[in-house]
Amino acid sequence: MQETRGYNPYKFGLVGASDTHGTAMAYTQSNYFGGHALLDATPQGRLSGEKHAGMTSDRFATSGLGGVWAEENTREAIFAAMQRKETFATSGVRIRVRFFGGWDFAPGVLQSKDWVRTGYANGVPMGGDLPAAKSKAPTFIVWAVKDPDDANLDRIQIVKGWTRNGQIFEKIYNVAWSGNRAVKGGARISDALVRRGEAELPPVGNTVDVKNATYTNTSGAVELKTVWTDPDFDPSQFAFYYARVLQIPTPRWTTYDAKKLGVPPPANVPATVQDRAWTSPIWYSPSDEARKAAKPGTTVAELKQQGAVALDDAQLKQLIVGKTFKIRNTVTGQRFEILYGPDGRRLILSVDGKQPPAGQVGDVLHSGELGSPAQYEIRDGKIVTTIAGAPFEVSVYKRRRQVRRGPQQRARVRQLRG
Repeated sequence: MQETRGYNPYKFGLVGASDTHGTAMAYTQSNYFGGHALLDATPQGRLSGEKHAGMTSDRFATSGLGGVWAEENTREAIFAAMQRKETFATSGVRIRVRFFGGWDFAPGVLQSKDWVRTGYANGVPMGGDLPAAKSKAPTFIVWAVKDPDDANLDRIQIVKGWTRNGQIFEKIYNVAWSGNRAVKGGARISDALVRRGEAELPPVGNTVDVKNATYTNTSGAVELKTVWTDPDFDPSQFAFYYARVLQIPTPRWTTYDAKKLGVPPPANVPATVQDRAWTSPIWYSPSDEARKAAKPGTTVAELKQQGAVALDDAQLKQLIVGKTFKIRNTVTGQRFEILYGPDGRRLILSVDGKQPPAGQVGDVLHSGELGSPAQYEIRDGKIVTTIAGAPFEVSVYKRRRQVRRGPQQRARVRQLRG
């Protein structure tokens, strides 16, 4: 919307909170006491599996918490920090995290005691907008420290989102982590490859004893910090960045309750959880010059200039109903096989030649779940279907094929015309 309409209505900061009905919040896994008064006030009630207003208690999570970086503990300072979006959220634990973005942070800036001052002086904090580009790619300072009463930290990730030719993308970069991680077989993994998103970071050790609902802080770190530069930066693309901090695994509150009752943990929810924190994003907007330099995608106007004509309802029905189509996304290069059934349902058969597993998060061509059918209809010259339950329309254009002729063929054509 920023790229096409000139504004971004989703430019929000992040905080965590609760949605409870008991005048108190249960934000720790080990001391969870429910959130709906008598309905889930006891371990028996929470693990009963009974539904209330369509919800089962064992599906609820602990309350989130909101963090604010303010100059002082006053109403004025706190609300000013919230208005500038210098805030972060947690899933209940008291992790602290700071995040700065800029163009000229030195790799060793965190070695200085005044690195926070440098973050403000030479960049912007979480919730801010990067200034105009001064170098080839932005650099980010990220720091996190564990909750003193909870588990150690597993890793820090930076999540990047960007748009290209009308499509939105996201990528997760592991930028700081605890311990010396090694891939299977004992081979060392390149830290540089991990930070560039070209290698996967192995999981941190899991010390949870599910039967006894305990864990140890023998893995993980008390503090994590790093300076990271975006290896895939394109100055012509709108982008956002935010940091995500993960703890090592701990028992989920259902596991603690099962221990209290002397019963096995419920099988329909995870026995362990990795609590976490998220910062507000930092946004990048390209200059007009950078946007003009970007390679444009094909537009409808260009198709029409090339003689393309949109198919009507009758032509669409003849083209797709009861048939399987191979479609290529010209931006990502992904290839899809889509079956449009005569019963008004369409199904993604494969993505890049592989059958998609049900329940996986879908992308721009999919419904809420890959491998699951979705309804479609042909109306007003469009194929109308859904993405995650929201309407999605597809127009199909027919373009005359251009045939390239050699010199002899061109001469022959001129003779015939003469």
